[in-house]
Amino acid sequence: MKNHLIKSICYAIVLLLLHSCATNTNFSTGKTESHYAINSELDKIAAKDTSLINLISSYKNKLDGEMNTIISMAETDLMVNRPEGLLSNFIADALFEIGNKYCEEKNLNHSVDLVIMNMGGIRSSLAKGEIKTGIVYEMLPFKNKLVIVGMKGKDLINLLHRVAYSGGEGVSNIKMGIKDRKAVDILVDGKPVDPAKIYHVISVDYLVNGGGGFDAFQNRETFRHMHKLLRSEIISYMTRKYKKGEKISAKKDGRIYNVE
Repeated sequence: MKNHLIKSICYAIVLLLLHSCATNTNFSTGKTESHYAINSELDKIAAKDTSLINLISSYKNKLDGEMNTIISMAETDLMVNRPEGLLSNFIADALFEIGNKYCEEKNLNHSVDLVIMNMGGIRSSLAKGEIKTGIVYEMLPFKNKLVIVGMKGKDLINLLHRVAYSGGEGVSNIKMGIKDRKAVDILVDGKPVDPAKIYHVISVDYLVNGGGGFDAFQNRETFRHMHKLLRSEIISYMTRKYKKGEKISAKKDGRIYNVE
């Protein structure tokens, strides 16, 4: 919907520019009196330009209204930090809940075991106070889509080594240390990783397709595209919580830590 609005606005602006060019071209052909052009064609063009301006304004007003809608409240400033930060923890925990809700609604024979979300996909922090739709667009500007992959524990460990190599990413339902840029003492749902077990990870298509050096995602057993945008799901998640009277909050709990 928003993409359609933006395209319409751009299209209207192009038309407006073309009409402006036409105005400059025809102006010299009109007769002048008291420094004003007498040209009926210019009046027609001006009328069309007014219509276009009104069209652009209507789209802009609608888009501005949507972007300025208050969808939640943040109890404190949420920032992105490594190895863990309040904002990345919040987003990862939200995805864990979103993923498990999806598995339940689709009657899948498994749930989500953990979340991996790249911090590079989070482009701004959340300030304490009102959260508007536009703020989430600034925070998550990319059109990343959610996917769930199943992979053996031995391959998951390699994937978490990549998380450690980058100094930490957004994760949920796991705890791990980072030593010499490797993942150590890994726990998923409070238990050591079983190399032969299939673990289901919710992440974004950018990472699952190998972006950011996450090639270990290629060694997967299953792949399920949720056909849902990360940004849209976070907006919906915040909105649902807010309607229930819940504000946005997060805490650092040592889910990723550095080992000396």
